[in-house]
Amino acid sequence: MANLERLTRIVNSPGRGLLGADARGGLHWLDRDLNVLSSSNSSAPSQDPAGDPIYAVTFVDDWIVTRDKTGTISRWHADTLRLSDRLDAAATADASLLLEGEQPAPTMLRGIGVWDGKLYTNNGYFQVVVIDLETFTVERITEWPHGYDMLEWFCTDAPGVHAVSDRSGRIHLGSLPELSFPTVVQVDTSNVHRVVYDARHNRLWALGDAGIDETHNIANGVITVGLDGTVGERFDYARNDVEGLVFSPDFTSVYTGGFDGELLIFDNTDPELRVAKRVGGFSHQIIDITVDEYGDVYTLTQDGEVTALTADGTVRARLGYGRQCVWDLQPVPGDDGALLAATDDGTALLRLVEQLPGHPALVLAGQEFSGLGFTRRLVTLDDGWAGVFWPGTVRRVSGAGHVVWERQMPAVSHTLSRSPDGSRLLVACNAGAIELDAATGEELSRIDDLPASAWASAYLEDGSRLIATRNGVMAAYSAEGEATWTTELGGYPKRLLVEGNRVHATGGGGIKEFEVGEPKLGQRFTELLDNTCENSVVADGVLVAITYGLQVAAYDHETGELLGLHEDLPDFPKGIALLRGQGGATYVVIGGRGGYLRLYRLDRERKDSVLTAVRDLWLPTSTGDYPNAGTR
Repeated sequence: MANLERLTRIVNSPGRGLLGADARGGLHWLDRDLNVLSSSNSSAPSQDPAGDPIYAVTFVDDWIVTRDKTGTISRWHADTLRLSDRLDAAATADASLLLEGEQPAPTMLRGIGVWDGKLYTNNGYFQVVVIDLETFTVERITEWPHGYDMLEWFCTDAPGVHAVSDRSGRIHLGSLPELSFPTVVQVDTSNVHRVVYDARHNRLWALGDAGIDETHNIANGVITVGLDGTVGERFDYARNDVEGLVFSPDFTSVYTGGFDGELLIFDNTDPELRVAKRVGGFSHQIIDITVDEYGDVYTLTQDGEVTALTADGTVRARLGYGRQCVWDLQPVPGDDGALLAATDDGTALLRLVEQLPGHPALVLAGQEFSGLGFTRRLVTLDDGWAGVFWPGTVRRVSGAGHVVWERQMPAVSHTLSRSPDGSRLLVACNAGAIELDAATGEELSRIDDLPASAWASAYLEDGSRLIATRNGVMAAYSAEGEATWTTELGGYPKRLLVEGNRVHATGGGGIKEFEVGEPKLGQRFTELLDNTCENSVVADGVLVAITYGLQVAAYDHETGELLGLHEDLPDFPKGIALLRGQGGATYVVIGGRGGYLRLYRLDRERKDSVLTAVRDLWLPTSTGDYPNAGTR
């Protein structure tokens, strides 16, 4: 396999093959067996020192047009993948509509539409850019008719109407040339990643990320919509984002998939929504799906793996991408200079080495390979560690590296926590919160009468179990299972971090800080944060947060003032931890997708740069082998 960067989109081009766009702004042609045929010699950032992920891709005759995360719009020769034109994100804007000093907002937008020789997409400021495709010149820049909107998908296949979806759960029906969309349909409360025309039943299919009304942040899935905007049928099958939707060439089958890690095959012979088959066992969450002219299906997962399947869901080939990720970072008991990292293939032991003061390094001191799915979370114990593996295996490992016990959870599992005394483990999964004996793995208790899937868990200092559900309800439970404290997060959670009598909830809407027992939010850290806030740490009076916008931000912990912001992480960050160097220097370690570990020096007194990047360590990649893809 060629040395690819992680793919972010896959799109089939009949007669040419499968096009992959990557996390560094490059393009690649693959054949039906997922062999790499050619790659762009220079990505769009050949005129820019750093590459940005491509999320929007379309084909126009002999051209490929892309939009990257910053809003830069590029045109490429389809046959050679040579860059032809590039419109800079900062310059391609109507300056009269901008705030003073406003810069492009990096966002994962997939919306790019073509109609009658014109291309339509958002620029880096979420203004609508209209480009003449013959000359690739900007013809018009304006606001969307309904004001500020992030446009996620364009559908121009339906007769007599154009459909555009946004990141606020809406589908806009109208005319692109006139930029008039009088009919707006609210089908979800979050991203509508796809709206696609069903030529067999003359209707639209759309995806919902979060649900709506009574299913908001509880269940979501697919929605059918008439060309007049009438909502038809809903099928809420998912407990997480749904990202991909494509039809078979004859429109008799529909393929959808998302973060639950399943590919659903719908029988579209009749208008009623009916699932014919569920295909699971993928190495990660599905982020894109495409179908070729022969009816074969291709899935792209978050880790960069591409799987080719026959029309009935049988695995035919895999890319074999060498993936790696640092999912979690936890201190090693009794060793202040060591961290244990949860990785795509197991764990990695890291040590801080600082032979010359002020010049630290992270050193890979050892690895353990699990033979399971990726290690989503881990906790360290006095003798070893325990981890939760994709999609739902919990394993306890001794300090000598031996498996003590292993348990299979009943549903996709999200987080793992340890009690203050280390005797209990708490798993948050789609079936509820399950407590295990840390020594034996025996199930001690289960809380499953929750308003939605359990997405995050922790223990309070008194040993109470703390659970946060997908719909943003956080509650503490006594040993008897009684809810002793309940509060609203105001968004979906990712992690619960307990420090004394304070709880930090990461997820949608930034970092929320609560005082244990208090019903209302104490403080919120959100200034300039983009997308989901994954994780955070607090040191020296500074809260450091990381987001899916490739950001690391530093805030004054007491006042919430933004002290520093970096937006140049190599890929999605996941794990974050603290280490102390010589002389008491504070270092922040951030790890994420691609297997990188970036070491920052934290200095509250340095006004020009509270966080200073010192160096990177990149872990070896996994083999990419995940033998269970395609199993039921």
